[in-house]
Amino acid sequence: MKLILLVEDELELADTLVDGLETHGYRVHHTEDAEEALVQTAVHRYDAMIVDWMLPGMNGPDLIRKLRDKDYVAPALMLTVRDSIEDRVQGLESGADDYLTKPFSFEELLARIRALLRRPSEWSAIDELRIGSLHMDTATRKVAIKDAPVELRKKEFDLLRLLVERAPAVVSRTMIAERVWGSEYVSDNAIDVTISGLRHNMQDAQNGGDDDIRLETVRGVGYRLHAD
Repeated sequence: MKLILLVEDELELADTLVDGLETHGYRVHHTEDAEEALVQTAVHRYDAMIVDWMLPGMNGPDLIRKLRDKDYVAPALMLTVRDSIEDRVQGLESGADDYLTKPFSFEELLARIRALLRRPSEWSAIDELRIGSLHMDTATRKVAIKDAPVELRKKEFDLLRLLVERAPAVVSRTMIAERVWGSEYVSDNAIDVTISGLRHNMQDAQNGGDDDIRLETVRGVGYRLHAD
């Protein structure tokens, strides 16, 4: 039985979500604030998290960012009344995997949770991936190029992993949305920001020298990794 953490301070909404999710076979732990959520994640390994943006004290994006900094990789669905492109990008860049604006239907939330829970099984079971001088350890989530560490955020790591697994094939933006975010409902801007960050961090690790590992844009198709 999958275990879900719900971080929501609107008690009426929280009760509705807990009842609905448990009716569909999930176990749910509910907390009203981010600090308690940090305590719970130190004790439990959740399969997914549902996190409200506006929380007392620490907000949802800051909570998710703290968890990602600790390599807590459970997929997270952000709930919020904020619906601008800038807000969506901020939420996704904090480490959230999907974004759902209030008000929403329970059926849509359930579909998105199911999509997030399907995503991990789609990755290969290989712990170490290589292309050219790039080495990825998927267990420790560490990346190096020519033994120089590459510092990556969670989304950048997942995107690079997808590109390495698929290399030398071109990866479409649709596949990136589905595999990295676990949802097709991802803005182009969020993908562009993640691509840009990954490319920048890879170049930094190569110290401006000969880039034997390049993230190439295939215009109108997608992206691929090229190794000399």
